[in-house]
Amino acid sequence: MSQASAPGISEVARHQAMLDAVAGNPHPYPEGQFAGRGIVFCGGGDVHFPCAWVSISMLRRLGCGLPIELWYRGPREMTAEAIALLEPLGVTCVDAYAMARKHPFRRLDGWELKPFAIAFSSFEEVLYLDADNVAVRDPAFLFDCPAYTSERAVFWPDRYAGPGTGEEWLKREIWGICRVPYRLEPEIEAGQLLIHKRCCWFPLQLALHLNEHSDFYYRYFYGDKDTFHLAWRRAEANYALAPHPPKNLGRSEAIVQFHFDASVLFQHRNRDKWSLLRANHLLPGFRLERECFDCLKELRSQWSPPMRRFPEELSGRERTFYNRICQARFFDYVLEGHGSRPVELRADFMIGAGAGVLETGWMIEDDKDGDPVLTIRNENGPICFLRNPDGGVWRGRWLVYDRIRVELRPRN
Repeated sequence: MSQASAPGISEVARHQAMLDAVAGNPHPYPEGQFAGRGIVFCGGGDVHFPCAWVSISMLRRLGCGLPIELWYRGPREMTAEAIALLEPLGVTCVDAYAMARKHPFRRLDGWELKPFAIAFSSFEEVLYLDADNVAVRDPAFLFDCPAYTSERAVFWPDRYAGPGTGEEWLKREIWGICRVPYRLEPEIEAGQLLIHKRCCWFPLQLALHLNEHSDFYYRYFYGDKDTFHLAWRRAEANYALAPHPPKNLGRSEAIVQFHFDASVLFQHRNRDKWSLLRANHLLPGFRLERECFDCLKELRSQWSPPMRRFPEELSGRERTFYNRICQARFFDYVLEGHGSRPVELRADFMIGAGAGVLETGWMIEDDKDGDPVLTIRNENGPICFLRNPDGGVWRGRWLVYDRIRVELRPRN
């Protein structure tokens, strides 16, 4: 980490103290609140709803009878029409923003939703799957596999080679900040997680805390995936790690994960996502791909994006900030350590002048508390969430690569 991006000692100490408080006084497991086994997805909106549809439809085609919950971030990500489409597939849709009023949670911008959904889903035993993760066989057997019955948590390794190779996402200093002895071990790829909540309630609380304060912790790693790793290590809780390294398909368009017996189990199409907005590509080596295309064709016959029409369906507060942004139109896009460049935020939510590979569009939305958030995004979703509590400059941090600070300053 550069000197310029290093947080102040007081900021580190403050977050250490908060984490220590959670670790030192964990809440007891809420008896009677959760029951049974099930699968949890997070996936609404134009990008992730088609992915979730394909993944869920494929589970049912494979004979999986487990109950499924699909969690989404507020009414802008799912309509009554989309929810009704999932009912015949035995899916319960859960509004995380509404759930956060029952279980207060500081931030639910994106990746933070995953541990929140796992923790507060109705199930005691959870198989979490990313919306763009397609199983190649019914995964229900995992709840009875020896690794899970022994350790009560099963994780899968990430495709990055790990510490010392230049490919790791998990920065060395975060181990000390979290008061966890450093380990030279594989990172976790959290496109699939198998967790017994009763047995893992303590580390799950720590993971929740790390994500709740994502504006501090995400600068040290790539989203939610490492929060599970660090939380389980801080809690000194065991987990089983699938022993076979993942395989890339194409130019890293998908990650193939294996079962303990080396059979293919999951295909996480994390880059080349299923879409109704653009052409979908054939990916050599992707199993059951034709069946997935059939599922997508079925969805296209019943539903078409957008999930919401903007700006027509902006809330009143969103409309206020949309008008301000459109009036300003030109901004200085300031990237920590990389200078700035002018960008044009067009009224059609595209970035005109100053657009980049990662920065092709923008959106304004209410967060769970009704406060405005401006996202810079591309076809795969947001790359940063920006807020302007002082009413002027929008500030946040990239979610990818160096996780550098970002400012968007009106030019007029």
